[in-house]
Amino acid sequence: MKRITLITLGLSIAACSSSSKPTPEEYDDTAQAIASTTATGSSGGTSSGGGDVASMADTVSLALGVAPSGISLMGDGHFHGSRLGVDYDYLLTCKNVAGVAGVCGPTTDQATVSVAWSGNLTSTNVDASVTRNGNWTITGLQSDTATFAGDSSFSFDATLRSIFRPGVTATYSFDASASYNAVRIATKDRKVIDGSASFDLTAHHTVTGAGKDNVNASFEVSAAITFHADHTAALVLDGTQHYSIDLTTGIVVRVN
Repeated sequence: MKRITLITLGLSIAACSSSSKPTPEEYDDTAQAIASTTATGSSGGTSSGGGDVASMADTVSLALGVAPSGISLMGDGHFHGSRLGVDYDYLLTCKNVAGVAGVCGPTTDQATVSVAWSGNLTSTNVDASVTRNGNWTITGLQSDTATFAGDSSFSFDATLRSIFRPGVTATYSFDASASYNAVRIATKDRKVIDGSASFDLTAHHTVTGAGKDNVNASFEVSAAITFHADHTAALVLDGTQHYSIDLTTGIVVRVN
């Protein structure tokens, strides 16, 4: 199995013109981009401080009246905070088991959530900006497992100074829409149990240096994620490229 980290984006210079089918390197890069915005952290020595899974855990806590570390109530169901360079905004409307709206707290059984998080990530070889926005519903908060459904969008821009190809700079831009289907999370420990998500992505990257003069490539990818109770997820790109994501670290491993 081949381990992929965010820095491998800098190796993806094989495609020198626009193409509808990604190269193997571009598939690997896309897998890492998805992992970086899904996992609770990211690999390669740079932590995002959160992703979709972390946001799900945050919103379960907030709906039940518990403020996660770094998140504060701003008023009227609006919460804001920053962790490890990432800003979070949550807006919740909560209802009890009778369907009556009220203040989020221990009796909340369902909630609707608008979530946004964004941040700038910087390390020796990577400068990145990531933005994500979504709208979710959460049901079953008074049971052992809550269920998420909804949609989101994200953009991920990264400039890389490759340690593998001195003098090469690669810039990636990803834009995607995502849908979440029956993602279940334990209300006690806030861990994802199962469920799935699908993504439609468009990508563009530019490579300069080391004899490359503004090499450009664009491609589209469809992605499917299946979450597992061991805090991993299976990721399949275009139905053919298989990966496993560690939802804690964001590390991706190719499994085919």
